[in-house]
Amino acid sequence: MPQVQKLYEQRLDSLRSGAPSRVFSGTASVVPSRAQTYAVSLGVAGVPQQRGHFCGGVLVNPHWVLTAAHCVADPAGASGSSPRSPLDPANLQIRIGTNVLHTGGVSRPIARIVINPEYRVTAEGVPENDLALLQFAEPLPGQPVSIADDALVRIGIRDGDRLLIMGWGTASFAADSPISNNLLLAVVPVVGTAKCNEAYGGAVTDRMFCAGLGAADACQGDSGGPAFIYNERGMTELTGIVSWGAGCTEKRSPGVYVNVTKYRDWINGVTGARTALQ
Repeated sequence: MPQVQKLYEQRLDSLRSGAPSRVFSGTASVVPSRAQTYAVSLGVAGVPQQRGHFCGGVLVNPHWVLTAAHCVADPAGASGSSPRSPLDPANLQIRIGTNVLHTGGVSRPIARIVINPEYRVTAEGVPENDLALLQFAEPLPGQPVSIADDALVRIGIRDGDRLLIMGWGTASFAADSPISNNLLLAVVPVVGTAKCNEAYGGAVTDRMFCAGLGAADACQGDSGGPAFIYNERGMTELTGIVSWGAGCTEKRSPGVYVNVTKYRDWINGVTGARTALQ
């Protein structure tokens, strides 16, 4: 238990020290009941989920959860172009099947962590290609989400598009702000890359997008959680993963998300080739 507690404290220290982890001004009353079938809480094994939660994730395959690489990469790893090693999956667990951290749902151990091979952290601390997949020995109870289709890929994510984001993160950037016990949802507008880069000095690449203009945002503990967009049929599709930003609900500093549509081949390749443990 001391080792587990140390890991838990290290992860929270990392999240709250200005590291890239980042639904503030969200509401629990409008979260669809279906969300509990795909929204995932990532926490430290052996710690109650309402205390151990530090990142989110989303079910993309019965055996696989998609999250942010910086949530599960060893923070002691080298920066720059060097590959990052994953944390020991035996020290982590997920919870799925509930919108409330302290009750309901099921907890499951993680069998394997696969970090995107291009994941790196720049000298400025910006995570690039910030995706990881968590594998499970047994299928998880839930309903995997659909990644945005070819129509959205052709059109692209446009300035002003509305996104749905959700997570159990904190209500502020303050170090003593508690994790939300309830899954929260917020609607945020997409901010064009050029405008977003005015805040981030060109750090936002074409494999990222920005959203949020101060009223609502992702915050500490929301990293790795999903962002959805409505397709032409009015259905939501996974388009982003919460990645990084400066503070929470800062008017001049939108949240930055991994553009999942740019990684469909990698996601499908990993989850399709490794449905069973190998």
